Amino acid sequence: MNNSLTIIGAGAWGSALAIALSNKFDRIFLVAKDKANTASLGKQHSALSRPYSQNIFIGHSYEVIHNSKAVLIATPSSSFCSVLKSIKNDLNDKPIAWVTKGFDPETGNLLHETFNQYLPEHHPCVISGPTFAAEIVEEKPAAIVVASKDKKTRAYWSDIIQTETLRAYTNSDIVGVQVGGSVKNVLAIAAGIASGLGFGANTQSALITRGLAEMTRLGVALGANKITFQGLSGLGDLVLTCSDDLSRNRRFGKELASNISANDALKNINATVEGFKALKLVMKVARSNQIEMPICEQVLLVTEGNITPKEAVNELLLRKPSQE
Repeated sequence: MNNSLTIIGAGAWGSALAIALSNKFDRIFLVAKDKANTASLGKQHSALSRPYSQNIFIGHSYEVIHNSKAVLIATPSSSFCSVLKSIKNDLNDKPIAWVTKGFDPETGNLLHETFNQYLPEHHPCVISGPTFAAEIVEEKPAAIVVASKDKKTRAYWSDIIQTETLRAYTNSDIVGVQVGGSVKNVLAIAAGIASGLGFGANTQSALITRGLAEMTRLGVALGANKITFQGLSGLGDLVLTCSDDLSRNRRFGKELASNISANDALKNINATVEGFKALKLVMKVARSNQIEMPICEQVLLVTEGNITPKEAVNELLLRKPSQE
């Protein structure tokens, strides 16, 4: 079989994976959003320190899927459904997975539920974990999780995604891995707000710990295994995203801390902020399942302009004491 891989989504993460996996494939087809986006990429993504390898071919047509042995989706969650619709008739029996994080903004479903709707003959597989694109292309050691209920599917993708510096672990809890990957982005906004207000390590530690509790409660309510949130796609990804300014979500929170609107903060970041996109959906799902998520609730109120960042912190501190 032709040793080629198609990666749909030429943002920082899709580009980073193309570069990181370029030694494992004869060719990697990197599919950008449109012709203009294809032209703007040039020889190197602006967010990455390494240029595209010579065996990476950038375009905007899905026809390259026919010449690939597998497909990896790396688009924002807002594009996930439209990509599935566009490729479902061309995919045939090729393995497919995604690194997209978030809920489906059209339905509020987890992405594997949307996947099952359009590609019921395939086993859904999500790849997630504590990884910054910039560090992956610099070959700094990292670990990631490949989750699927199907053993052969997760084994197949863990073999593809593992490199000399990227270790792939497998997990059967596709719900838990997705919830962790989505909710951690919202919590990173909270961490950014706290940092922007000048609070220190004590505050960040409390936010991460209590945020993990919120994430776990929601995940378990949706059918996840509690243990998943103690691993790479839960605590690991949460610590990373809350602690470093390579995180767009954390930087977005720091912008909000200066009392500017969410729209102005997005303009300053000038990149996709998945936590902001997921925020309303996360809270909608939490409320429908009667799950308390006070940190995420306060982040929502700040982004909607209903309270100031300082008032949000005070509200959390003034909550009635409870058992941990």
